[in-house]
Amino acid sequence: MVPLWLNRADHEMAHAGCHASAQLWNAAVTWVRGEWDAGRSPGREDTRRYVESLAADMHPLHSQTVQGIAYDLWEMIRGTQTRRRKGETDTRFPWREKRYRPLSFTANFGWRLTPQGAFALSFGKGRRRIVLPVPEFVGRDGTLVTPERWGEVKLCWDLVARGWFLHISYYLTSDALPDTSALTDEHHDRVVTVAVDEGIVNAMTLAAPAPDGAMEVLVVNGRSARSIKRERNKAVGKIQSKLARCRNGSRRHRRLVLAKKKSQANAKSRLRDFNHQVTAKANAFVRKVVDAHRETAPDGVVVAVRLVVGDAREVERDLNRKRRSSRRTRQQLSQWERGTQERQLAYKTGLAIEHIDEAFTSQTCPACGCRRRMRGRWYKCRNEMCRFRSHRDVVGGVNIHTLAVNDGTFVPAGPGLQIRVMYLRAQVGWSTGQRSRHAVHQHALRRAGRPCPEARSSALNRAPSPLRSGGRVAVVRQRADSDWYISGTTTAPAVLARHGVGVV
Repeated sequence: MVPLWLNRADHEMAHAGCHASAQLWNAAVTWVRGEWDAGRSPGREDTRRYVESLAADMHPLHSQTVQGIAYDLWEMIRGTQTRRRKGETDTRFPWREKRYRPLSFTANFGWRLTPQGAFALSFGKGRRRIVLPVPEFVGRDGTLVTPERWGEVKLCWDLVARGWFLHISYYLTSDALPDTSALTDEHHDRVVTVAVDEGIVNAMTLAAPAPDGAMEVLVVNGRSARSIKRERNKAVGKIQSKLARCRNGSRRHRRLVLAKKKSQANAKSRLRDFNHQVTAKANAFVRKVVDAHRETAPDGVVVAVRLVVGDAREVERDLNRKRRSSRRTRQQLSQWERGTQERQLAYKTGLAIEHIDEAFTSQTCPACGCRRRMRGRWYKCRNEMCRFRSHRDVVGGVNIHTLAVNDGTFVPAGPGLQIRVMYLRAQVGWSTGQRSRHAVHQHALRRAGRPCPEARSSALNRAPSPLRSGGRVAVVRQRADSDWYISGTTTAPAVLARHGVGVV
């Protein structure tokens, strides 16, 4: 997604093209439904031929853009048919009338690079083009993506951000993990099951077995997303109460609407970054576990991966009608980013996501199988012989893994269960260099007599603690002399000594 600025003439041309694209879509939907009523079943090419046969003044667009509208409609119809065959009878075929639709440009036809090195979007033979500087962006590997790797480009108007964006798809080398279809011999090959427990407080909790038999668990904190949504909801609610006292179309009304959209656009951008942070850390965890199994596997053994997610798809449905939760909980569930994170994780790992019933996974002890309903974030087993204690989301992730490998049955792991937990925040904190530069900047402001927007301590609080460097979990121990010592950390002893901490 590349932000774009258009001059007045290009803006009006793109604006008219998006309206024309919506009219073509509406005409195609009406024609397909009329064919169905007449007892006929039009195909993909029939839809394309009908759209292309319309009057020329209805589609002042490139021929490839017109074909893309017909093909998109047919893909949506085929997807609806597939979902209905699976039992989703409440799914409707395309019916809604559109007023605005993005424009798609195919490679080497709809868009191309000019001999002068500019980026041109074509609206058909004999019509003026939109000529822009070549967009620049980096891929997932941090390198610049050149136009030779670009595919379809879409010109979209963001209603919330009030601006144009280019949605550019590009080719990349496949780094997908091998799934179960890559197995050659089930008796000798190894399947690593990664279980994912999704939540609101902790966005994702991933559990997977290590080669030594212990359970590796990653907990990605999601409190920053809750903070972003709460800030947006409060700002929108305050603006909405002011809008209720304004006359539609007045100057104050227009200013408040723009302020509302600005707040929503800011939150949308921050949440998009948050979802990528969460799924990037989850993807790195899955690949790290798979690499560990590959190193210990004998030669010729294929290590495949299963990605199993606790099924929470029914939670958000009919929230307001059933009223089984409080108003605050219903708001959090309706604004949950679960579906977006699942799609991004499937894309980054290259694996198909399997869903499994997650009932009672946070209430069952993974060591002895005793069931107890807990309040709070920690689970404590009530069995006197077990006394297992861990984070509630960790228990849920481990139990989802147990259900996935045992055909949906809870199987206690016994007292020898070992769980290694690593906690990560979704967004990266300040580095040591950023923290030092922030302190220098604050000193300069203070010497100049200007008020400091932030205290020095705030930078220390946001910086990653040296006790957690490298993402390792520090095990804190206390000795008889009341001095705190750290074990299991990669921090240099000299750094810890400056903080008054010794190393075991």
